[in-house]
Amino acid sequence: MLLITSLISYAFTFNTAFGDGLFMEHLVASMGDRQANLLIKMSPPVVTTDLIQKQSQKPEILFRLYDSKTNQTFKEVTYYITIEKNGKQLMSNWFYDPNGDLNLQMQPRNTSQITVAGDLDPILNAYTSQGSGPVVASGPIFLEGGLYNFIVRIVTVDFVKTILPDNEQPVFDGGLSIGSYHNESLDVRGTAVPVEILSYYDKINDIAYDSSLNAISFDMPFDYDVSRLNDTDNNVYIHQEVFVPRPSALSSSGGYTGFVNGMDVTNNLVVDGSNETKDVVHFMLTKPIILQIANQYNQTSADAAADNSSSTSSIMNFSLIPSETGSKSTETPMDHMAMMMPPQ
Repeated sequence: MLLITSLISYAFTFNTAFGDGLFMEHLVASMGDRQANLLIKMSPPVVTTDLIQKQSQKPEILFRLYDSKTNQTFKEVTYYITIEKNGKQLMSNWFYDPNGDLNLQMQPRNTSQITVAGDLDPILNAYTSQGSGPVVASGPIFLEGGLYNFIVRIVTVDFVKTILPDNEQPVFDGGLSIGSYHNESLDVRGTAVPVEILSYYDKINDIAYDSSLNAISFDMPFDYDVSRLNDTDNNVYIHQEVFVPRPSALSSSGGYTGFVNGMDVTNNLVVDGSNETKDVVHFMLTKPIILQIANQYNQTSADAAADNSSSTSSIMNFSLIPSETGSKSTETPMDHMAMMMPPQ
């Protein structure tokens, strides 16, 4: 009990690395005179609310702490892992793996809280693997789409009985995305057109048809804090998929143009036209374009405040328009796994 008490009564003097990821994060932080990398990787890489509901997906999360110079995994690692979504804490618990690689299986269930199942290490009272199986966390997790934050603090390395000094305990703040599935039947010139959208960053709202532009539009909550986005450790990336049936009034044999908050992002669209019945249009917003959108948003908000006019809420608006001059569709299947990570 004394050991656990000393673990909890830490000072907030850690070195922190964080990011907004999709199915995998590589985070870096200092650990005393050493540099530590943390890999957080979800398997399978594509997890969506639709697949969880229909196929009972049980994704596994790998946590691997390793030396950035030698690529060797650190041994005797104790992880303190907190999972949050939209600022709400979903789980916070101790985990330990003698070989350093921790596998945590998520079992989404509609219950009141998350419970953890695994063997308890007798020294740390931390959860470790059950024989050859992973530690299991079951409960209300991954039932909603969007970005889940994994805050990982490293408490022991090399020796299980030796706690790292407060100022040498690295803290990693990474993000994994669960696809939020939506479908909507849009009234397009008197004809019902079914549209599907997968959002990997946050839940979307207000899917609509804009008859004046012949556009599909939808909104997503977004934090426009530029200092957060500008942080060198934050690899923010927004990936949305819009499934447009073809042929239809919303499909185009030429291509598509895209806008975010009115800014033209057509160069950030990739169109998969390999399916005979639908085009899959990918909004792939990397950090530079997100910063442009955020700076424009903040300037507009500042101007509105100066004019004493009502400010807009913190949302990101997407529009997709069939266009002969837009991003062209491909006729070969896209590598979905590769598209889940920001283009290099």
